[in-house]
Amino acid sequence: MAQPGRHAPFQPCLTAMHLVTSRTLATRRRILGQLAAAGAFSSVSGLFAEALTVTAKLTEGPYYPANTPFNNIPLDKDNDLVLLNDGLTPATGLVTHLAGRVLDRNGKPVRGALVEIWHADHHGEYIQSTTAVRNPKSDPNFAGFGQFLTGKDGAYRFRTIKAGLYRGRTRHIHAAVTLPGEKIRTCTQLFWDEPSYDLNGKLWAQQNDNDGVLGGVRDAVQRAALIRKFTKAAGAAGDEESTVWDIVMGSAAMEPSYPNTPGGELVVPGEAVGSGSSKSRWKIAVPAYPGYAYEVYANPTHGTLGYAALPFALTVEGKVDRNITVAEKEGTLELYVDKPSVKGAYLVGYRVPGANLGTPTGRGMGPGGGGGRPPGGEVSELLLGRDPF
Repeated sequence: MAQPGRHAPFQPCLTAMHLVTSRTLATRRRILGQLAAAGAFSSVSGLFAEALTVTAKLTEGPYYPANTPFNNIPLDKDNDLVLLNDGLTPATGLVTHLAGRVLDRNGKPVRGALVEIWHADHHGEYIQSTTAVRNPKSDPNFAGFGQFLTGKDGAYRFRTIKAGLYRGRTRHIHAAVTLPGEKIRTCTQLFWDEPSYDLNGKLWAQQNDNDGVLGGVRDAVQRAALIRKFTKAAGAAGDEESTVWDIVMGSAAMEPSYPNTPGGELVVPGEAVGSGSSKSRWKIAVPAYPGYAYEVYANPTHGTLGYAALPFALTVEGKVDRNITVAEKEGTLELYVDKPSVKGAYLVGYRVPGANLGTPTGRGMGPGGGGGRPPGGEVSELLLGRDPF
């Protein structure tokens, strides 16, 4: 998958004076793990050491919003999960801000990385369902899923709510990153550095120290890098929390690349056109190739960082009913959106042929992996004794 422009493990060093061996590395990991547990990473040097730790791969779980047999990914799949589509009623829960960067194994920011997050709502329900377009038990105002495309600084940002709890797991957010040119996302999870309590203030059975998925990360430094302190969001009018989490990939990043396009970016102006309802639309035309999947990004929905995904139609008078389309032939692809771009142009993200368009295909990517997707998909199935993810 290559999506341009929106928006490490510890590297042993051999010098004449210092020889790094497996024993010294093990000792260093142990010391860093102790420092992480003590909160030493609040220092600049601590952050640097942590940034060189590859983010552990964890199972994507069974609740990624599947595209089949129903498309559970909301039409509004931008980086603001608190408001859904054009609704004015926010999701129930504590507003939570998540920001950070995607870095490669050398600490270099990754441009064109697709970052996705999904998690349970305030009451512990995911939006994923295999029997309906959306889990009917989930908060109707909660998007449940969001995505972001990084720019040259590798930065991403989301606004969501504090993830709810459900049986068998501690509090967590699922995250996935697809690097430019890759076909399968890399999945991981983020955890709160605090005790988990249910909505009645009772201590939850599953905490970080006995969560099966988090506990499967054997390396203490990698495990500590998945746990973050959430503090009061600066400048927030009410009770909101925030954290910063850099995601470090285990490979060197490739620059976005698109046929016959210098720099690999499809940044194009929109042409104002009329529709049958006399409502202005903007036409976006790009050179398309068979098998490539295309998405439109424009105005940021939260803050000024990066682009937000926009739904679109395939004809000037057609219904705005999709947020991704796959080209069947080579030629000009025309996409129509209802919103002008305050940036003066639109970014058309693309996924290479064969790239994952929805449901993760990789299983067992780290602790908690393996096994199949439960047949029903709703969180309520966890209460019937199915394996938690």
